[in-house]
Amino acid sequence: MSQHRNLSVVERSSIINLRDSGLNISEISRELNMSRNTVKLWLRRFDSEGSLERMPRMPQPSILTQERVQRMVSVYEQHPFTPTRLFAEEFDCTAQTIRNGLRRAGIRNRKPAKKILLTEAHKTARVRFARDYRDFDFSRVIFTDEKSFKSSQIGRRHLWRVNNTRYEPRNVLPNNESGRVVVNMWAWMSAAGPGELVYIPGRATGATYLELLQDTMLPTVRVVYPEAEHPEITFIQIFLLT
Repeated sequence: MSQHRNLSVVERSSIINLRDSGLNISEISRELNMSRNTVKLWLRRFDSEGSLERMPRMPQPSILTQERVQRMVSVYEQHPFTPTRLFAEEFDCTAQTIRNGLRRAGIRNRKPAKKILLTEAHKTARVRFARDYRDFDFSRVIFTDEKSFKSSQIGRRHLWRVNNTRYEPRNVLPNNESGRVVVNMWAWMSAAGPGELVYIPGRATGATYLELLQDTMLPTVRVVYPEAEHPEITFIQIFLLT
């Protein structure tokens, strides 16, 4: 039996005609294959208004007025990590309503870029290094670094921003939050490609680092850069640039 459909004028008229012929609501429902509620609706409307025309639907006012949307946009432009539930609670609506309003305003949900938080001194040192070595031949340079991989304590993060603003400072999640150290690794690389990747048990000490250079880096580097062909190579530790 059909429950939700718009009745034609003929179908509505049939409801009245069948009642006038003596059928009750249940009989009309079976005869016209429509719900009892639909039959009662049109009988009640005809008896009270004398008409079978559909009532025009009045549009519901939007919870998100232009002023509210503009306020949300202003907040997310400055604080893109603001949870949508805060506005949902304030405006007494669902978080999905807030998300839909933000999308219509051009604010999209994105995963934030993650970058190491650099001080002005870090930035200055990196620019100076780039300028000083702009024309340097790096084909025989070995870069090394140690990396501590950590599990985040804050879980997966998202933000709301406009397109093409991924790397603006306010949209970047600083990669400096504390977490549980999972594993320490050390590796080297060069213009020829990645070199050796080594697991470091515990925290590296001076003795550990010296052992890495003597027992791992030098032997593996000479596989890529034979001493007969490359008697001199340059070694750069990445932390000097930060």
